[in-house]
Amino acid sequence: MIQPNSKAHFQTLLDFGFPENRVKKAIKATQGAGLQSALDWLEKHQDDPTIDDPEPESAAVGGTLGQAGPSAPDSISTDDRAEGVISAAEQTANSLKCEECGKLLRDASAAEVHAIKSGHTNFSESSEVIKPLTPEEKAKKLEELKARMAAKREAKRQQELEEERNKEKVRRRTGQELSAIKEKTKEKEMQKAFEEKKREKEDDKAAKARVKAQIEADKRDRQLKREAEKAAAAGVAASAQAAAPAASSSAPKTAATYTDTRIQIRASDGAPITNVFKADDILEAVYEYVAAQRPGAPFKLAQTFPRKVLDGADRQKTLRELNLVPSAVLMLT
Repeated sequence: MIQPNSKAHFQTLLDFGFPENRVKKAIKATQGAGLQSALDWLEKHQDDPTIDDPEPESAAVGGTLGQAGPSAPDSISTDDRAEGVISAAEQTANSLKCEECGKLLRDASAAEVHAIKSGHTNFSESSEVIKPLTPEEKAKKLEELKARMAAKREAKRQQELEEERNKEKVRRRTGQELSAIKEKTKEKEMQKAFEEKKREKEDDKAAKARVKAQIEADKRDRQLKREAEKAAAAGVAASAQAAAPAASSSAPKTAATYTDTRIQIRASDGAPITNVFKADDILEAVYEYVAAQRPGAPFKLAQTFPRKVLDGADRQKTLRELNLVPSAVLMLT
């Protein structure tokens, strides 16, 4: 059962400028509790995504405007109904309340019947008479409602701005952290490249020193040989043979005396690869080592000077046999 005052509230809310569909929902949701309750509901649910969805005809307030809609179920017994007992949603300006048992009664006649049957005599008005709003009161109420709605929208806008500012702070902080990580990684890579370059220079310097020492040793060997030949021609072969052990003991190591060799493999698409092998390792061991460092990439090894590709039968030769001792530089082709 719909309160009679709901129709007046319905019209008042329409006068305030609310769409009819929203007014119906507000009065239904508040069970006709009053104009202020309906206004509060409209203010609270103004941003609901389904606020303007149409209500089913069976659920609309009062059905078709001016007709009574279906009553809501309650727990009042049939006997109490017959005596005029009503629910809280059915209160009107004429309803009364028994202060002794708390029952709500439709009007004075129902209160008389209740007093006769129960002996209760203490009654009070359960609802004040609601006077219709004057145009000035309607305008004031509407302004108050608009101000509250505007304040609510502004509060929501400020909240969204604050959330956006917080998100921006998080994005900036994350960006700064990522930039710092990238910069640190870049510095490490540059330091690693610098150290690798430094090692390459030191290795090249050591290799050149060994080559130079080998050249000097070869010169001394040839000089000693020439002197021995001259001495033999002069008839002093015996003295030359005596001097030979002393000369050989002071000479530096030759390729035949080295047990290890340092091989550097250079590629056009990356940093060089350096490793120490046994002098008697075959070239195939170098191929296997490079293949492990560069999986899946086909290649061949070549000498730089004289230019020669080391493949085929050369793979089974030792590094000593290929004159790659005590150090050598090979190119990837």
